[in-house]
Amino acid sequence: MQIRDLAPTDLGAVLRLNEAALPAVNSHDADSLASLVAQADRSWVVDDEGTIAGLLVSFAPGAAYGSPHYRWLQDRFEHFRYVDRVIISPMHQRRGLGSKLYGVLEQHALAQDARRLLCEVNVRPANPQSIAFHERSGWTGISDRTLGPDKAVRYFEKTLG
Repeated sequence: MQIRDLAPTDLGAVLRLNEAALPAVNSHDADSLASLVAQADRSWVVDDEGTIAGLLVSFAPGAAYGSPHYRWLQDRFEHFRYVDRVIISPMHQRRGLGSKLYGVLEQHALAQDARRLLCEVNVRPANPQSIAFHERSGWTGISDRTLGPDKAVRYFEKTLG
């Protein structure tokens, strides 16, 4: 398996991976996914001999990205990389691929003088696997935010360097 930059030819497979991960991530169609990737600082995939096994999309400060989570974090922090989504296909989970993707992101962020990584994880609907993964990986919960009767998130931070 190799981690590489997401290529335009990956978008169909990435869309299927994204939609299979609902409700842990927001839904996209082909156009909105292409727009997301175009606005991102970096997007990587895990390529398992031609099968897209994982994805990580990150944003730098100052992006025109309209996500309320990104905007909330950007208003509070500088020198960061925001993880918009990290997805590992069910058949590839428990192989350390999430940690490997985050390792690539950390190297990139440090090279860009970012001091922290930021993300959010659903607490309603619950995503206990992702919360546990982030906590095991050295991330700290910094705030919970309710966005509606069926939606709440926990923001996480990982300090770098």
